[in-house]
Amino acid sequence: MMAVDNAAKRSSNELPVAKETKKRRVEFVDAQDGQKMRNSEENAGFSMKLYSKYVKNALEDLDGNDASQIDTLASQLSLGASDPLRISPENFTVLLRVLSNNISKIDTPTCTSLIHSVISFEKWWELPATALSTYIFFVKILCSSLPKWWQEVSYLLISNFVLPPEKTQQHHEMLRYFLRTTPSSTAFINSDITKLFPNKNDTKRNLLNYTSNLLILTDYCKELRFQCWSLIVEKVISIDVELQNELDELDDDLEEDIDDELDDAESAQEDAVQIMNVPNSDDEDESDREADEIFEGEEEYNVEISQNIKELSFKLDAILALITKKLSQSLTPESLDSGDGVAIFNTLVSLFRSHILPTYYTKSIQYIMFHVSQQQPELMDAFLVTLIDIAFTTTEIIEKRIKALQYIGSFIARAKKLTNTQIIFVASYLTSWLNRYVLEREEEVTQHGGVERFKHFYAAFQALCYIFCFRHAVFRNGDKWECDLDKFFQWMVLSKFNPLKYCNENVMMMFARIAQHEGLVYCFSIIENNNNERLRGITGKAKTEGSSSSMSNWTLATRQQFIDLQSYFPYDPLFLKTYKRMMREYYIEWSDVSREYESDESEELDDINKES
Repeated sequence: MMAVDNAAKRSSNELPVAKETKKRRVEFVDAQDGQKMRNSEENAGFSMKLYSKYVKNALEDLDGNDASQIDTLASQLSLGASDPLRISPENFTVLLRVLSNNISKIDTPTCTSLIHSVISFEKWWELPATALSTYIFFVKILCSSLPKWWQEVSYLLISNFVLPPEKTQQHHEMLRYFLRTTPSSTAFINSDITKLFPNKNDTKRNLLNYTSNLLILTDYCKELRFQCWSLIVEKVISIDVELQNELDELDDDLEEDIDDELDDAESAQEDAVQIMNVPNSDDEDESDREADEIFEGEEEYNVEISQNIKELSFKLDAILALITKKLSQSLTPESLDSGDGVAIFNTLVSLFRSHILPTYYTKSIQYIMFHVSQQQPELMDAFLVTLIDIAFTTTEIIEKRIKALQYIGSFIARAKKLTNTQIIFVASYLTSWLNRYVLEREEEVTQHGGVERFKHFYAAFQALCYIFCFRHAVFRNGDKWECDLDKFFQWMVLSKFNPLKYCNENVMMMFARIAQHEGLVYCFSIIENNNNERLRGITGKAKTEGSSSSMSNWTLATRQQFIDLQSYFPYDPLFLKTYKRMMREYYIEWSDVSREYESDESEELDDINKES
C-alpha cells in the first residue's frame, strides 16, 4: 500500500506541471484521461516488479529443494501461442532478465524443464522487439555460460528451417554467432541438418523453405558448405529419379496428356499467385487446390498417376529454380575473382562427379552444372576438362567413362554460350582419340569376343556425331573442314568397327542426312547393308560367309547391351516448365539448327528425346 500511495502522490503532484508544459497541444487529453494513462503505466510497472519478485522467490525456493514454482513457470511457458493462459510478452521479458542474471543458479537438474520450456518457446521469433531481443540475449548467455545447452538450441533452430527465410533471420543470427564463437559445433550441426531435412514426400513449401535456409547457412558457414550442397543434391536426385520412374510407366499418349495437364496446372498456380500478390511458396495451398481442379473427371487410375507426377514436378521445378537463382547471385565475376565463387563451383563439380554423373534416370538435376558452367567462359573450360578427364581416365570404371562421353556430346550440342574455340577443341580431342583407338585395336574386331569390348569407342563416336548434327556450321572452314572431319569420318565409317551399326540409329540417320547434304561423307549404303544384315540375324538367316567375326551377327541379346549407350542424352529438353524457361537463354533447341533437315521424314532427334 505504501508503494501505491507514493505512486498516487507523485501522479497528482506531477499532473499540473504536465498540463502547464503541454498546454494546447494536448487539449484533447483531459486531466482524467491523463491520470488513467499514468495509472495504467504505473500498474504495469508494479505488476512487472511483482512478477520479478515472484521469479526470484521461485529461484530462492530451490535452496530448500522446493521446485514447485519453477515447475509452474515451466508449464506456463510450454503453453501454445494461442492459449489465453500463456505468459505475456512483458512477463516473459521479466523472466528472461531474471534468469540471465542467475545462470549459475539455474544450472541444476530441477531447472532443466524450465530451460527446455524457454528455449523451445513456441513462435519466439514473433515476439515484440523488446521481448525478442531479451530472448536472444538469454540464449547467448545460457549457451556461452553452459555450453552443454548449445547442441539442443542449435537443433531447435535448424528444426525451424521449414519456415520461410523472412521468419528465420534471428535463427541465422544465433547460428552465425555460435559458429563463430564455438567452431567445433559444426560437427553436431552437420548431423542435425541431415536428420531434419524434410522427406521428399513432404510438402513443397517445407522442402523449398528448408533448402532456402540451407543455402543461407552456406553463406556464413563455409565449413558446412559441402555438406549442405550434398544434402540438397541428394534430395533433388531422389525426386528426379522418382519422377522419371513415374513417367516411364506411362505410355506415350498418356504422357502427352500429363504434359498438357501440367501446363494447365502451372498456369492455374501462376494465376493464383498473381491474384493474391504473394510469393509462390506462401500461396501453395490455394494455388494447388485450383491446380487440382484440372485433374477432376479423369479415370481413377489416371488421376492417381497425374496427381503424383504433378506434385513431384512442382517440387522439382521449384527447388531447381530456387537453386539456380541462388547460384546466379553467387557466381558473379566479383565472387570468382575473390575466390569464393570458385570454391562454390568446385563444390558443385565434386558433387557432379560423385552424385549426379553415376546416377541413371535423372533428367533435370544435371542442368545445375549446365547453367552454372555457362556463367563464365573459364567455368565452361573447367567443366569440359572435368568431363574429358572422367571419360578418358583408365582408372575410372567404364560406365562412368561412357556417361561422361554422353555428357560431352550433349553439352557441346546444347550449350549456347560455348565458343567456337571450345567446340573445336573438344572435337579435335575426340577425333585424335578415335584415330588412335582404330589404329591400335582394329585388328581385335575379328578376334573372339563380343562387341561390348568396344563400348568406349562407340560412345566417343556417337558423341562426336551428335555434336556434328548440332554444330556442323562451326566445323565448316570455307572449302575445308576443321579437324579434317571429312577424311576422319570416311575412315571411321569404313573401319571394321562399323560404328554406324552399333550407335544410336536415330543419331546415325540424322548424321548421315546432314553429312550427305554438307558433302562430308556418304553413309546410306552402309546403313542399308547393316539393316539387311540385322534383319537376316533376327530371322535366323545370317550370312555364313565371313561369319567368323563375332561382329558379323547381330542378336537381340547383343543389341540389348547397347540400350543405355544409345538412349541417354543428358541435356534433352527439360520437362519442367519454370526451369525450362530459366534455361532458355543458355539452351540450343534442335529447331534452332535443323533448318532444311526438318521434314516429315527427319524427326530422328526429336524421337531420341521421347525414347530417352
